[in-house]
Amino acid sequence: MVIVISIESLREHLDGDWVAFDKQGNVVDYVVPRDIGPATLSVSPVTDALKEVDEADRVVGSVDKNSVWSVDAIVLNSIVLRRLSENTYTAEGLIEAVREAGFSWQISPTSVP
Repeated sequence: MVIVISIESLREHLDGDWVAFDKQGNVVDYVVPRDIGPATLSVSPVTDALKEVDEADRVVGSVDKNSVWSVDAIVLNSIVLRRLSENTYTAEGLIEAVREAGFSWQISPTSVP
């Protein structure tokens, strides 16, 4: 199942100049820190064991969980949303579209309350 994130829907859910949502595109409550960038990934440490799998879904190794984060929320400013076309995106596609719009992603090691 491909999850799509609607820019039009995110614009409708702006809270002031900000919208925060999860990787499925669901708007979440989020207290925006003052020093946050216009495009931010709010992340937390991964606590579960991670395994690397091949094309046949066979475990072929482990991944150091200290080298990855879990994305709790994607936070965008209204300026970023105005620069994006009214398409729908996957989470990965949205991350790239924001980069192509000229913004850098900020990583914020905080969790959604």
